[in-house]
Amino acid sequence: MGRLEKNFIWMAAANIAGSFFSIALFIYLARTLKAEAFGSISYAHSFIFYMLNFVDLGLSTYGVREVAKNKERVSEYVSEIVSFKLLIAGVLFVIIVAAAFLACPSTQFKVLMAEVALLLFAAAMGTDWAFQGQEKMRMVFVSFAATTLLQFLLIYIFVKGANDFLKAPLLYSLAAFFIPIAFLLHFRYRPKFEMGYLKQIKRYLSSSIIIWSIAIFAQVYNGLDIVLLGLFKSPEEVGCFSVARRAVSGCTLLMVFLANALLPRLSSTFSNDICQFKSATGKFLKISLFLTILVVLPIIVLSGPIISFALGGEYLSASLPFKVMALGLIFVFFNLPFSTGLVAAGFEKEVLKQVLASACLNVVVNIILMPKYGMMGAAIAFLLAEILALIWILCAYRKNISVCRQS
Repeated sequence: MGRLEKNFIWMAAANIAGSFFSIALFIYLARTLKAEAFGSISYAHSFIFYMLNFVDLGLSTYGVREVAKNKERVSEYVSEIVSFKLLIAGVLFVIIVAAAFLACPSTQFKVLMAEVALLLFAAAMGTDWAFQGQEKMRMVFVSFAATTLLQFLLIYIFVKGANDFLKAPLLYSLAAFFIPIAFLLHFRYRPKFEMGYLKQIKRYLSSSIIIWSIAIFAQVYNGLDIVLLGLFKSPEEVGCFSVARRAVSGCTLLMVFLANALLPRLSSTFSNDICQFKSATGKFLKISLFLTILVVLPIIVLSGPIISFALGGEYLSASLPFKVMALGLIFVFFNLPFSTGLVAAGFEKEVLKQVLASACLNVVVNIILMPKYGMMGAAIAFLLAEILALIWILCAYRKNISVCRQS
């Protein structure tokens, strides 16, 4: 088995392990804390997880690419990027905690927000991206599995009822620090806050902000259809469509995770070994084909029974939209090998243009079709947007990658 295949396996294992312990923790907290306390924690976590986007600013993906091209500088990249992220995390922490203390009358909720906001620092200290750049994906698995397992064990041991409401978020946040601290020691992290370092970070941000924008716009347009549907149709229809949308988003997330395993190999080979670059892309395309057969085709054929078995007959109206969105998944699966290649080669602006074009088409078609066709219109909008995305990316890939090969 080659190194690339091992990378895919380790990244998939990391995703599975992290998801398993996270789901187990979700179920335990929901049963132990009851609805009100669990709802408060869920709200705080949702808000902070959104704010994590502003801590990262695309620097993790940028770091993967640059470490892959220059592994000798990994310690410097870690020191520079983590130091800047800690600055951003500190500013956001102060703003969030101050806003909570000024705006929220509940003392418990103020403490809750402060506890959950500690995750900003844990995320800033994370160096999984550096191991990805070195193609040491087993360490990413260690990070995901160990952190989520520790979070589950600490909460299982110390949180026994609703009276332990404030213990849960504190333990969850503190458990997120152990692995990042150990990895920082491994990379010989040195804080860098002087002006010369800030000039270096400015150069990094010129590329990373584009990568960050791709992720942000993708998040917006992948969640906007549910918001728009709520403007035109009943909550029941929104609930049914959410089933299909979340299932499709889960499949997409798996492919993005696998793309992260491919990114360092593509980054390191684009300039000096185009044959390996093409070979890695070809292997990702084979995985896309395999997952299409394994995941998408069963959804298209058996969407009704799958929904009925998993959620019950009241959600069966989502069956046809689910089939249509599964067709869109095929285009997503075959888009990612090429869009990842463009990012690895430094053409992230082309991917951003594609995301913006797809987002615009998605919104326009939704507004036209939703009032009459509801969630079926949303499914068609998703399919058309992903068809445009694949065509756009293929054209950009042929234009930019071919030009670089000839030069």
